[in-house]
Amino acid sequence: MSEQSTQPQLKWQRTPWLTLGFFIAKEIKLFIKNFTNFLPALAVIFVTDSAWVPYALGGSYLVYIFISALLNHRFFLFALSNDAVHLRTGVLGKKSLTLKYERIQQAELEQTWYFRPFNLTILKVDSAGSAGKEVEIPGLPMQQAQQLRQLMLATAPAVESAPGATTEATQAATAEEPQWQTQFSLAEIIKAGVIDNKIFVLLALLSYPLSQIDWLQEQMVPWLEANIGFIESSLWLNVGLVLAVLSLLFVLAIAVTVITYYGLAVSIDGDRYQARSGLFSIRTVSFRYPKLQRVQIKQNLRARLLKRFRVRVSQLQPAMAQHTAGASAFILPVVNPELLHELRQQLNLTNANQVHWQSISALALLSPTFWVAWLAPIACLVGYFAIELSLTSSFLIAVLLWGLMQTYVVFRWRNYGFSYDSTWLAVKHGVLGRTENWYPYYKIQQLDVYQSPWLRMLGFAHIIVHTAAGAEVIKYQSLASALQLQQQWIQQVGQNQQRWM
Repeated sequence: MSEQSTQPQLKWQRTPWLTLGFFIAKEIKLFIKNFTNFLPALAVIFVTDSAWVPYALGGSYLVYIFISALLNHRFFLFALSNDAVHLRTGVLGKKSLTLKYERIQQAELEQTWYFRPFNLTILKVDSAGSAGKEVEIPGLPMQQAQQLRQLMLATAPAVESAPGATTEATQAATAEEPQWQTQFSLAEIIKAGVIDNKIFVLLALLSYPLSQIDWLQEQMVPWLEANIGFIESSLWLNVGLVLAVLSLLFVLAIAVTVITYYGLAVSIDGDRYQARSGLFSIRTVSFRYPKLQRVQIKQNLRARLLKRFRVRVSQLQPAMAQHTAGASAFILPVVNPELLHELRQQLNLTNANQVHWQSISALALLSPTFWVAWLAPIACLVGYFAIELSLTSSFLIAVLLWGLMQTYVVFRWRNYGFSYDSTWLAVKHGVLGRTENWYPYYKIQQLDVYQSPWLRMLGFAHIIVHTAAGAEVIKYQSLASALQLQQQWIQQVGQNQQRWM
């Protein structure tokens, strides 16, 4: 009997009709992503004198979106086997995909607002080495999706169970309370919005749509023209208007964070970490500890003032996954010092009080100081000749600018450091903000000792550490020290037998 005949017959399934909205949303996202390709059509709209052309192009594209979503839904098939998920997609060009459970990097559930009334969800799956979602199965019943995700993230023995059913260990894990869990209050989520406020991103996104509203041209502009004298005569009114607009955008940005992370709950059960959040669309993200590639603890200036941190656990290369909106990372947007201490213990990080940070040589100041030194005479010349300031004013401004930049260079050098022990390699940096990156030793893929002509002249080198979460540079080590650390770390990596994925 052939091997093919012994394999179980796959049961191909279609998603329910409700998922048509999912495929329409995908077409709209594709349109936004490839917006520059539609610039010629927009040029036709702006230069034509025919009033019907914009409506014809817009209507045609809406029809295209609906027909394309309908066909993609019709030809979307999936099947579940004991050890893999199978997918068939495509209308004209057919695509078949088989993703083994053992290769799955991350599995998450996203219950969008239009699926919540029907208790349906979207299962999104990353495979090892993938830059984005390889599999998205929409319209699964919540219970089935949870069971399937547990099966995908389970250990190898658990994969032998039948698809769509949980093993005894999985059932016990889902039935019992997790070993550790916490929920973030609304006040903490608002602080997260203050810390990671996308005010200028919102301003950039809203500027063009607002400029196309007829009300601005027909009502707002004439009103400004009629009252421009009054506005110009009051400096405080101008300042107040600008502050009011920025405050409104600041609040809107906080609202976006609240909608995204509302009800954030984090749980840890064994080596499995899970976060669930969302006001309208509920997203569930999880990962297993053996798949951890990097832990990043970050504070910007606002976070330092609020005494909060942002924790991000990466699993894939950030540069590859930058267009997937954090698809490869497990993010806690706001963490207080007590919770950070608990998370350090849960993640087996070195205690903050026991980390021995090593500084780098003061020779690291030479290169940036040299370039900053050129700033003073250039600024003085620009102020005197281009802006036509007095020589004294130009000189004072140049000295002040040089002093600020040089102070920044010194503080950046002082705050840079690295640390290593038998388990972790850590690097910290930042001036106004602070960032710590922690890498497990056994996840290091490559170690390079790099010397530029400048470094060779000084007798120094950089150590470049390559991991699945990106590259990290240990700067300005003496060549002998760099080679010694390279050999020491390579030996530690080679002796470690822990599971890499």
